[in-house]
Amino acid sequence: MTQPTTTETLRDLVRTALHDKGISQAEAARQLGLSTKYMSQMLTGRAPLTLGWAEKILALCGKRLAVRAVSARRSRRLADEGTS
Repeated sequence: MTQPTTTETLRDLVRTALHDKGISQAEAARQLGLSTKYMSQMLTGRAPLTLGWAEKILALCGKRLAVRAVSARRSRRLADEGTS
């Protein structure tokens, strides 16, 4: 089984945050000044979900996005161990 990509994981986190907060994609799009079509495309992978947009969507849900950089060596070791 392949592990999800970072982008897929980010999409999942954003969709889950919206769901948990009870905010529809359409409402989030309206509040951010986006079309509902583009919001849907970002959350399904048909359009890029940038860190900037993810941060804005998560902020609507009362969350913040934190990104951390780890060395490639550590990242590979963690993947080999099956942890994140």
